[in-house]
Amino acid sequence: MADITHDEIIAGFKEVQDHIANWVVSTGNGQMYLEDNWNYAPKGDGGGRTRVWEGNAGNFMEKGGVNFSAIGGKNLPAAALNNMAKTLGEQKEVPFFATGVSLVFHPSNPNVPTIHMNIRYFEAGTNWWFGGGIDLTPYYPNVDQVIGFHKALKDVCDRHGQPYQEYKEECDKYFFLKHRGETRGVGGIFFEYLRNDKRKMFEFVKDVGMTLTKAYAPIALANKDLSFTPEMREFQLLRRSRYVEFNLLFDRGTKFGIESDGRTESILMSLPTVAKWKYSFQPAEGTIEHKFISNYLKPQEWLSMTEEDKQKIRLHVVCHGKSQNSLLKKLKCSQSQCVALVAGAVLGVAGTLAVLKFSKKD
Repeated sequence: MADITHDEIIAGFKEVQDHIANWVVSTGNGQMYLEDNWNYAPKGDGGGRTRVWEGNAGNFMEKGGVNFSAIGGKNLPAAALNNMAKTLGEQKEVPFFATGVSLVFHPSNPNVPTIHMNIRYFEAGTNWWFGGGIDLTPYYPNVDQVIGFHKALKDVCDRHGQPYQEYKEECDKYFFLKHRGETRGVGGIFFEYLRNDKRKMFEFVKDVGMTLTKAYAPIALANKDLSFTPEMREFQLLRRSRYVEFNLLFDRGTKFGIESDGRTESILMSLPTVAKWKYSFQPAEGTIEHKFISNYLKPQEWLSMTEEDKQKIRLHVVCHGKSQNSLLKKLKCSQSQCVALVAGAVLGVAGTLAVLKFSKKD
């Protein structure tokens, strides 16, 4: 089979962008994006297609974007040339080509995690490689949803004979805030310099891009309409500040884009509309937020967790700002009935009917 062409890679990456953008519009009940088509001239050839959502508390997506770009030129930007000195040696004028899809979603509801995904292809002279990854940053995580997310990522790796465990560990290492001593979220996969078979590597990274919705949709759809308190919103904004810190201090893509005179608006699209910093903030012991920080912001072997492991880190159910115990007293129902009621609310009408039937027998 002939080697894959630039046009094929570009078409595949645009397909990924279209697929994800359409999913957001559908999930957000028609919340449309702003599309910004831009040109890389006079720095080089090509350009990009940026799609951005900027909403409010009433929208599914408070801030998000999914960007496609394909650019090239006769001379690799100086910042990239310096970073790739070991690979390129003493070369001073290196033709390059780069294309990819990058996204970050900051949903309005604190029950829905922030998510990041990037797939990319790069050429410099005779050197080429693929890279990418997906990672999840929740604020009020459901441990079973986190495990389901990682299972979807392992599945895509398995389909293409790629090492999930290696990529998971790379993700844990990369998305780590050294100055805070914590991971950015619950991880995912991260890989770089895949170059042993160009067509097979393209098929893998494209499938990673398409898997974004498979891994994220079950969480977003289950959680986007859950109620939340002002305190939960406050915690979400405080945690978003850590996301900003990572992107501005450590993210290679952000640093490379700025240093190479890239398109600033598209590069900083990843930042949330609103974030907060509070001096020396620490959640009180015994709170859900404290349990979250203590258990979820460090590497975990999610796919090998036992039921006992999950129970130790499972966050308590919160319903309309009440703890599960408070809800029991207010509704004057047994614990089994209350748990079923909460499940019914999440599952919808069918679940509610099941609750009514269950309650009569309890």
